[in-house]
Amino acid sequence: MRCVSILVFICCLYSTPSVADQQNLMNIRDLIVLGLEANLGLQLEGLEVAKNKESIKQEQSVFDSTFFATAGYERSSTPYDSSYSPSISESRAESLSGQVGLSKSFMTGLSTTVAFDSQWLSGNDSSENLDPRYRTALVLELNQPLLKNFGTAVNSTRLEISKSQQRQTALSYLLQAQNLILQLEVTARQLAAKVEIIQLRQQSLTLANDLYLANKKRFDAGIIAVTEIQEAETEVAARQLSLSLAIQEQNLLLEELNRQLDHRLTAKFNPESLIASPSSLGTFTVADNETLFDRALQQRLELKINNYVIQSSSLQHDYLRNQLQPQLDLKLQFGINGLAGKERASSLQSQYSGDWLNSFSSMSNADGYQWLAGVELTMPLGNRAAKSRYRQAELQLKQDRYRHKDLESMIKNDLLQQKINIFHTKEQLAITERFESLAKKALEQEQQRLQEGLSDTFRIIIFQQRMVAAKIDRINAITRYHLALAQMDYALGQTFERHNIVLRNNAEELTLEDI
Repeated sequence: MRCVSILVFICCLYSTPSVADQQNLMNIRDLIVLGLEANLGLQLEGLEVAKNKESIKQEQSVFDSTFFATAGYERSSTPYDSSYSPSISESRAESLSGQVGLSKSFMTGLSTTVAFDSQWLSGNDSSENLDPRYRTALVLELNQPLLKNFGTAVNSTRLEISKSQQRQTALSYLLQAQNLILQLEVTARQLAAKVEIIQLRQQSLTLANDLYLANKKRFDAGIIAVTEIQEAETEVAARQLSLSLAIQEQNLLLEELNRQLDHRLTAKFNPESLIASPSSLGTFTVADNETLFDRALQQRLELKINNYVIQSSSLQHDYLRNQLQPQLDLKLQFGINGLAGKERASSLQSQYSGDWLNSFSSMSNADGYQWLAGVELTMPLGNRAAKSRYRQAELQLKQDRYRHKDLESMIKNDLLQQKINIFHTKEQLAITERFESLAKKALEQEQQRLQEGLSDTFRIIIFQQRMVAAKIDRINAITRYHLALAQMDYALGQTFERHNIVLRNNAEELTLEDI
């Protein structure tokens, strides 16, 4: 499985029209597109991806070269009394020094320093034939751990953990996008159902009004009692209340949808466009349990995230195991140095006579040299802190592996539940369609009986209520069926595919198999 670091902020889709310009005709997929662009929670998660990418750069910078430079001036005077030099009562010295160099650490654990030193020295020490004198040196120092902190795997642990965390964050971004898509579809389908229910409530209110007006005429003709008028008027009020409640629920759902879209919906938005056509139900065949589980194992983002969590814990575990070893370092040093200066008037001629630049010639001729080779051992007695940290890492790794198994079990259970939901919502949809057909037929028959004088207002109201309830049950059954399919696609990890959405990064198609 190829691993790539991703930073996703743009949702590239197969449709090109701007949804902001066509809000009066938006369907569910258009809302999802707008949500992926506008949702603030998703944008915040996207910034986390960018932040973690910067963390990788910080860890990589540990192996960058470092330039350093120092400069200083020192002057001293020390009194003394000597029989060899009775005229001199103090020792005076001056020095001006400077150093420049480069240092660098490598993933193997090797640290190197190359430094160029130069000094100007002057004093009244008669044993020195040169005053002032110049000393110049070039020194290379190497330090290589042999046990603790040895090897590329150990020294790149923090970098690899940062990369793993960045991938986790990128996957968390995709997971939040999937959650947002599911939330938007749930809210949109509930809103669409509420729009249809309002239409039914309005039709139901019209039927009640018609019945009330018809009853008034029949009462004026002396055909029925006043109680039937009162019953019809009462039913009108009841249906007005039901309509008001349905409108209230629709407005609340619309506000919730608008909040998820960062209030991007305009007054042009027509929720009736969300109503699915009857042909959109189609047919759906659920695969066997093992096939579903295998597909979910391949695509569920939670499992991919937890795999990287385990990877990070494993890296930390291996690093802390290395830290149990003693610190044994191989130290090497190589250097050359040179000397030059001005001869004292009373001294013999010196082969190092010259100015500051002559000290470079002396150094290049290796007039002076130095080298060092050695080892340094450091080992805490008992080493309790390192052992405790290693034990913690062992337990953390075990926890993460148990969590992965629990996650697989949860996903398996989720798939079985969604499979049950699809079966029963499809069954309920067929029942509600039959219920609606029977209720409509029964109402027509009862209206015919009313015209023949064989029925009354009370029975007509009951049959009207039953027909409205049947239609509402069918609408709710369709909504539940659509949402059951959406939940199943989410459980399988194929929410993006459900809505034909492809996320892109730098114009390269990003699919879940790339992660």
